[in-house]
Amino acid sequence: MFSVGLIMPQLGNFAIKLGCNQLQIGTMGALYSAFQLISGPMIGTWSDLKGRKPTLILSLVLCAFAYVVLGFTTTILTFFAVRSFLGIVKQTQLLVKALAPDYEIDSSEQAAVFGKLAALSSVGMSLGPIIGGHIMEVYPENGFTVITCCSGLLFIVNASLIICLPDTNKEKEENKKDNRKVAPCILKSVINSVKESVEEFYKVDWSIYWDVFLFKLLITLCMGTYFGSYGIFLKKIHAASPKYLGYIIAFQGGIGALCTYFIGHINQLYKNDKDFSKRLYHIFTVLTLGLLGMALAPNLLCYVVFTIPLALSGAMGRIIGLEMIMNKGESDRRGALIGATSSVRSLSGVVTPMFVGIIGEYLGIQYVLYFAALFAVMGILTSYIIGSQTVLKNKAD
Repeated sequence: MFSVGLIMPQLGNFAIKLGCNQLQIGTMGALYSAFQLISGPMIGTWSDLKGRKPTLILSLVLCAFAYVVLGFTTTILTFFAVRSFLGIVKQTQLLVKALAPDYEIDSSEQAAVFGKLAALSSVGMSLGPIIGGHIMEVYPENGFTVITCCSGLLFIVNASLIICLPDTNKEKEENKKDNRKVAPCILKSVINSVKESVEEFYKVDWSIYWDVFLFKLLITLCMGTYFGSYGIFLKKIHAASPKYLGYIIAFQGGIGALCTYFIGHINQLYKNDKDFSKRLYHIFTVLTLGLLGMALAPNLLCYVVFTIPLALSGAMGRIIGLEMIMNKGESDRRGALIGATSSVRSLSGVVTPMFVGIIGEYLGIQYVLYFAALFAVMGILTSYIIGSQTVLKNKAD
């Protein structure tokens, strides 16, 4: 995650340097998300059949090679090709989550392992943009190449660490499996994944859960639209250097982490908010304030101040969405609901970059934040409708 944090904030500006316009950058982001969505079940199945450890090692080595090539790219076509390739092979987080339980058999301890992985990921994503920004400052001409080479080296180091892990009993059993059935199983897995996703959406009682999915869609569209444009926006509107871009991202991550840590205390303020309407109303109101404030900020300092409400509402939104499912969902349907909301997020990841690209290309990058705020305003109206329905229902009872 540290190596990814090095590259991601600088990716959009590097694409512009190559000659990409906003629409092409949006298409690139959509392609990457689409390939991630498609390759997830395929690589997951491959790891079950061929072994999670060797699959993770192969994924890390291929990513290392791709990132180094990305740094030496000089044409838009090559840039698209490498990003698409990374979208297919870069399933390292998925594979780590699948591999970790093989080394911790006690299910009660697995939650602690995943918690540590999440904490380390947050640290990596906070430090990466800062270091990457400083490298870009020191090497303004070829800084991106230096960053991608550093990321490639880190992926090789990671692959070496995974090689040092002992083989588990599962890995030894998987090595004995008949490899001739691998390809049919992968194809079958993809087909089944699509079928199951469609079936799960049909099984959802939309009359009960419509507010959960609409909230998830709107918050994902808001945050996706913002994160799809913030790097280019800061450089074009406020002439922010790569170093300051890294610090801003790290600052937002820190604010979000603090909010998540104190979410229990925050929820104590909403003891009577059984339908979540007040929390949704406040989340979207604060989100609207943050987005409009950043869009209208006269200088970089004001922009940074308005990232605080954005980070707070985004962090709360992630937790509240899960709480809504836990509160409304039956225990035997909980997994299906979480899976369905995850699909909403994934599909939004494909659509949002294209949307950002079109707005940025034909209206201007400064208008992207206004459209993100428009989604937040729709969230305010939705929360008001939810609250009104609850009041009418209570009166009827």
